[in-house]
Amino acid sequence: MGADGAETRLKILHSARDVFSTIGFDRASLRQIAEEAGFTRNAIANYYPSKIELYRAALASVHEVVISEILGPALCQTGSIDRRIVAVFDRAVATIRIDQTFVRFFVTSTADAIHHPDLRDQAMQPLVAVREHFAAALAAAQRDGEVDADIDTEATTQVLVDLLWGLAVDAGFYSDQHRTRRTLEALERIVVALT
Repeated sequence: MGADGAETRLKILHSARDVFSTIGFDRASLRQIAEEAGFTRNAIANYYPSKIELYRAALASVHEVVISEILGPALCQTGSIDRRIVAVFDRAVATIRIDQTFVRFFVTSTADAIHHPDLRDQAMQPLVAVREHFAAALAAAQRDGEVDADIDTEATTQVLVDLLWGLAVDAGFYSDQHRTRRTLEALERIVVALT
């Protein structure tokens, strides 16, 4: 696939995430996504023959961003456990600022997965990856004596996932940059208290 084909795919995926996050899987159509992207429905079908294939590609694009743009850079963070955990929140906010369709689609795709259980595993992959990242970081910190030996790492991991989920909903749908920055500062204080 040439550069034009890759750019076309990116534009289609951006429009798909936008349309799916606005009206959901059931109500969205390839025609609506094509209009949003500035293509014909047939042009979209050349890349994604069905709505489900396009939806799955959009899910894969979110998972890829979580791994490459959020968790990958967060793994490079050095310092205390709270700094390493906050790095995930920082990277998530930076990613949201670049393209909100990722976070909006991620949030709504988890709701779509309730009605479409065949999509659940793929829709939940980003959360699973984040959960595993937090769990591994906390386990290492516990092993190294950086956090109390009696800390419930499973419960703390879930709290961190819940905080990130709340941030995703708020930053994706409700907050402006100023409020998101203030929320992130408050989250940093919570993470320090948890760890």
